[in-house]
Amino acid sequence: MTFGAMAWAQTSLVLGAAACGDDASAQDASASGTGGSSPTTGGVDETSGTAGTATTLGTSASASTTAPADTSAGEVESSGGPIFDVGAGETGTPMDECCGPAAFSYIWIANSTQGTVSKINTRTLVEEGRYLTRDTLGSPSRTSVSVDGRAVAVANRFGGVVKIWANAEDCAGNNTSSGAADIKPWGTDDCVAWYTPFATATSQRPVAWTTGTLDETNCEWNEQKVWTAEGGGGTVNSGMCSDDVVRVHLLDGETGVVEQSIELNYPCTTFGFYGGAVDSNNDLWLTRLFENSPGAIRVDFETMEHDEAPPFYGYGITVDHEGKIWGATGVPGKWDPATSMWTTIAGSINNYGVGLAEDPTGRMWVGIVGGIQAIDVATMALGPTVMFPGEASQCKGISVDLDGFIWAVPDSQDRAYKVDPEALTYDMIGGLVGAYTYSDMTGGAINSVACNPPAG
Repeated sequence: MTFGAMAWAQTSLVLGAAACGDDASAQDASASGTGGSSPTTGGVDETSGTAGTATTLGTSASASTTAPADTSAGEVESSGGPIFDVGAGETGTPMDECCGPAAFSYIWIANSTQGTVSKINTRTLVEEGRYLTRDTLGSPSRTSVSVDGRAVAVANRFGGVVKIWANAEDCAGNNTSSGAADIKPWGTDDCVAWYTPFATATSQRPVAWTTGTLDETNCEWNEQKVWTAEGGGGTVNSGMCSDDVVRVHLLDGETGVVEQSIELNYPCTTFGFYGGAVDSNNDLWLTRLFENSPGAIRVDFETMEHDEAPPFYGYGITVDHEGKIWGATGVPGKWDPATSMWTTIAGSINNYGVGLAEDPTGRMWVGIVGGIQAIDVATMALGPTVMFPGEASQCKGISVDLDGFIWAVPDSQDRAYKVDPEALTYDMIGGLVGAYTYSDMTGGAINSVACNPPAG
């Protein structure tokens, strides 16, 4: 499969959009594989606002991110594969060399009702691991993959963020899940790196990695951080909030320790902050969904100051290759931070709240009832539609993997679809449990941000 001039940019390894309706009350199934001793909790001291120490559940071994690309699936070119446009005069730079084909590719799908996350090989469609996301049922929903693909961060709607390594060489030992039927007791899986609780959070959804800093001599990303946001005041294990403020946190990606926090004076009346995405400056963009104005909030990575975007249709949220911020509820559109303009699609679609993701050819894919819909990023015209026969659910989680395939996860179901954007054909994988997810499940979005920042 060839994608043309605007092809996908990869670092040597990668994996990674947001969730609707968000029926947190339904998340009451018991988690498989629970038991064993729970780790001692740490993290941020919510009463004082000072950062604490996260629970370390595994210690990373040394690992290289420059493994040779896996071309066995025939999805990358023998020349090393095309890369995203990087602007005139910029080709041939070390950044280009670090943005080659991926050595591996995973999608991480939250099994919300089971309290787990599945690691699925996007090339073989085999689930290679399933992991608990906290010591009690946490209703995970958003997953974010680091730019090098080495780790996923998962937010629990009932509170808490966990980091899990993708590759065995990064894990603390060999005791780790091998698949859906092998869920290790909490605190025992060697690939679970850390867990940071948020003691007063009753609604915690957004989670997003920053890129970190690229060491171009070995194509390794250092100083990676994790953004998250939460609200309190609601009933414990409800996934909802009832407070006068919301909080945003920046975590150390290596340890899980909360490094910076801000409290914002916005009402938290239902879910609070809903989705989150990182732009090329590592600033965090957050949607608010049911709390109305402002429609989105941007938190500056360097200063932790924030500003607002006016109301827009923001359920899922992503950043395209031009730095525009996309929202997908009802009438999808994009927000241009440079001009403060919101532009909607040229038409209408059967959509009531979903994630969205851009493919390598400049098409934004949005979930619809029973399938997915393409939108031309430049013209906002509707493109191809792919329907899944017999699928009656809204496809909510949308992500594009490192080979350019689109993934769609129907709302609270047991399956996911992998779509070929050229042939418009698909494969299906089953075995999930109440799957509900919206974020950058594959790492494709953060990879685009890192390897193809907008000009200017």
